[in-house]
Amino acid sequence: MNHPSSLVHARTKIHPSASIGPWCIVEEDVEIGENVVLECRVRVCSGTRIGSNTIVYDGAVLGAPPQDLKYHGERTFLEIGSSCTIREYCTLNRGTVATGRTVIGDDSLIMAYSHVGHDCILGTGAVLANGVQLGGHVYVGSFATIGGNTGVHQFCRVGDYSFVGGTLKVDRDVPPASRALGNPLKWASINLHALKRHADDFPEERIRFIEKSYRELYRSSRPMQEAIEELKKSEEPLFKTFFNDSWRGSIIRP
Repeated sequence: MNHPSSLVHARTKIHPSASIGPWCIVEEDVEIGENVVLECRVRVCSGTRIGSNTIVYDGAVLGAPPQDLKYHGERTFLEIGSSCTIREYCTLNRGTVATGRTVIGDDSLIMAYSHVGHDCILGTGAVLANGVQLGGHVYVGSFATIGGNTGVHQFCRVGDYSFVGGTLKVDRDVPPASRALGNPLKWASINLHALKRHADDFPEERIRFIEKSYRELYRSSRPMQEAIEELKKSEEPLFKTFFNDSWRGSIIRP
């Protein structure tokens, strides 16, 4: 199902059900899964893997070399999951030798003109609105949403089920299940909307515990680091996997 105007390297693995649209370029060492659609003028660079049922819109560039001065042509990868949507003119770079790969989780939505830098990881169901810019080594958790034209500093993390507003600067970690707003970026509240959308995983008792923990962290007068140390010891999975691994530190109190 390759359009006659497309250029597809002989050494690629493309499922017979995939559709390669007009003026697309697919380089060698690329794997494209079942029912993938490349709409038009899409470039898929070496080292890219695209999961089944993903659709890529006009002008996107997938798997271009990382924009990192330490990169010297090593074989690295961009791994895109299943059922993702990548809109017009997005740029997704492959990894560096630091991790070897950039990863886009299943069911992710990356809206037009967004950029995902080298060695980033997006979890399942992550949403980047139009024009979001991710520096290298950024982590965006499962079911997290980042508003349009927001920039995220390298090595920052946006936790699972969190929300960051639009046209903002993220230069610190955004804890899971949080809403982050303002300039400078500050914690606003728990992201109750996302938690209720996943009610099977977040019964009322668990939501109350998360809310109480964040009140202690962000609304109390106790030292913030003291509250963070308690969260590191918590049995709540969202806290255990987040607060024990921070490069940039958590966003500040309101």
